[in-house]
Amino acid sequence: MYYRPREKRRHPALTVVLSVLFLAMLAVLAIIIGVYLGYLEVDLPDLAKEFGPTPTPTRPAPLYIADGDAHFAEGKLAEAIAAYERAIQIDPDNDVPYIRQSRLLVYTGNTAKAVDRAAQAVLLNPTSPENLAYYCRALDWEAQYGAAFDVCSCALELAPNYAEANAFLAEVYADQSDWFSARTAARQALDANFQSLDAQHNMGYVLEIQGRYAEAAEFYENAISLAPNLAPLYIAAGRSYYWMGDFETAADRFKAAIRLNPADPEAYDRLGWTYHTNGEFTRAADALEQGIGVDPAYDRAWGHLGLAYYTRQNFETATEYLPKAIELAENKFLLRIRQVEIHAEIETLIGPETIPVLRGRFTLPKNPNDTVFVTTLEPVSYEARSEPNVENASLETASSEAASSEAASSQDLSCATSVVQSIQNQTALSGVRQGEAFEFTRVFSQTRGTATLNLAGGTLFLEISDMPQPETSPYEVKVSFWPDRVDSVGYTQPDGDRKIETNIQFEEKLSAPEEYYYSLGLAYAYLEPPMCEQAVPWLLTALEKNNAAYNPAWAGLRICPSSGSPPTPVPTFTPLPEEEQ
Repeated sequence: MYYRPREKRRHPALTVVLSVLFLAMLAVLAIIIGVYLGYLEVDLPDLAKEFGPTPTPTRPAPLYIADGDAHFAEGKLAEAIAAYERAIQIDPDNDVPYIRQSRLLVYTGNTAKAVDRAAQAVLLNPTSPENLAYYCRALDWEAQYGAAFDVCSCALELAPNYAEANAFLAEVYADQSDWFSARTAARQALDANFQSLDAQHNMGYVLEIQGRYAEAAEFYENAISLAPNLAPLYIAAGRSYYWMGDFETAADRFKAAIRLNPADPEAYDRLGWTYHTNGEFTRAADALEQGIGVDPAYDRAWGHLGLAYYTRQNFETATEYLPKAIELAENKFLLRIRQVEIHAEIETLIGPETIPVLRGRFTLPKNPNDTVFVTTLEPVSYEARSEPNVENASLETASSEAASSEAASSQDLSCATSVVQSIQNQTALSGVRQGEAFEFTRVFSQTRGTATLNLAGGTLFLEISDMPQPETSPYEVKVSFWPDRVDSVGYTQPDGDRKIETNIQFEEKLSAPEEYYYSLGLAYAYLEPPMCEQAVPWLLTALEKNNAAYNPAWAGLRICPSSGSPPTPVPTFTPLPEEEQ
C-alpha cells in the first residue's frame, strides 16, 4: 500500500500577508504604468529630477523642410504644408520653409496666406531670386498685377537667367492679355531651364488662355512628366483636352487628379461636367454629388448638378440644386476681403492727411467649412527703419543662376530694397518730420483689437481697446478686397473707456453665372402646372443682368407674363442702302 505523506497547511495569517503584498505590487505596477502613459502626474523631488531621463531633442528645422519636400514630391500638399509650418515654428528666421510653403498654398487656393508667407521670406532674404519670383507669383494670383510685375522684374535684375522668374512674369503678362510679352517671357523661361516645372506649366497656361489648347496640352503633359504626383497639373491638362473635345482623355486626367488628391472638389466637378457634356448623365451626377460631399460649399458642383438635371428635363430636381448654387455664389463676396485698416486724420504742413493706425490681414482657416474669420489688429509703426542689408543677404537657398547676383550692381540691389519697403508698408508722411512720426507711433503702441468676419451674417465686427480719442474727425474703417479694391465702409470712435465695438453690415453680393438664374426660372415655368410665382423673380433677375433678346429668360416670361418685365427688345428698323444707279 502506497503511503502519501500528510501535506503541511499554511497558517491563515501568512495567507493574508501574501495577499496584501500581491495587491500592493499590482497597485504599484498600475501607478508606474499610469505615470509612463501620462495618465498620472507625479511631482518628483529635485534630487530625483537630476537623475531623470534627459528631454527628447527637438528635430531641427532642416529635417522638417526635407519632409515637406518629400511630401511635395509625392503630391501630398497638406502634409507638406504642415511640415513647412513646423519648420517655421522651430526656426522662424529661416526663409526657406516660408517660400516653399507659399508655393504650395497657391496650389491649394489660399493665395492670401501665400502672399504673407512669401513676403516674410523676402524680408528674411531679400536678394534671393527664388523668394522674389515666388512672391511675384503669389501677388499675381491675388490679382495684384502691378506689384507682381515689379517683383518679378527685380528677380530678373538679380538673376536674368532664372527660369521661374521668367515663367511667373509670363503669367503676369497673360493675366493682363499681353500675349506677345507673355509668350516671349515663357519662351525665355524654357530656354533658361527646359526641365523647370513652372516654365513648362506656364507656357501651357499662356497657350491655353489664348485658345491654343492642343499646344497647351503638350506643355502640361511635359509638366506632368516632371511632377507626376501633382494633382493641379492633371486638372490643367484636363481643361485643355475638354476644350479640344477629347472628353475621354480629359476624364482620365481629372480622375488622376482625384486619385492624387481626393479632397479637391474641383476635380470632381470638372469630371462630372465632362461626363455631362459627353452625354453620360449617370456618371456626371455621381461625380458632381461626390464633389458636393467633399466640399458642401463648392458652388460650381451645385450649379452644374442643377444644370445637368435641367437639361435632362428633370425640372423638379433642378429647382433643388440651383437655388443653393446661387446662394453660395452670391455669398462669396466676403471671402474677397483681405485686409482691414483703421485710419486717422492728422494735420501736416500741406494739409490734412489720413493714414492707417491699425491693420489686420485675413487668411483662410484650416477648415474650409468655417464661416467665421478672425484677425488681430496691430498698430502700424512709423518708426524710422534702417535699410535692409541686402548686400550681405544670404544666397544659399537660391538656384545656381541666382549665385551670379553677388556681382550685381548696387543699382540692381536697390530694387530689393524697394520690395522690402513695400512689404513693410513704409508710408511717406508728407510734411511730417521723423520725430513727429515716432510720437504718432508711440500714441497707438498699446492699442490692440480684433476684426471678426462672419460670412453667414455678412458682418464685420471690430473690437478695439485702449484707443485714443481722435483729435479731429472720427476714425475711418477701410477694407481691401480681392482683386485690388479698397472701400471705405464707415467711421467709428471710442467711448469713454477708450473702447470701440462696431458692427459693419455688408449688403453687396456677387453674381452667380447668368445661366443659373434663367435655368432656375425656366425650370419652375416648365413644371406642370407652371409655378409662375416662383419662376418670375428668377427670370427678372436674369434679365436685370442681361436683357438681350437671346436671353432664354424671355421664353419663360411668355409662359409666366409679369407686369415687372422690361420691354421686349425690338430691333431698330434700318432701311437698306439704295443701289447705285
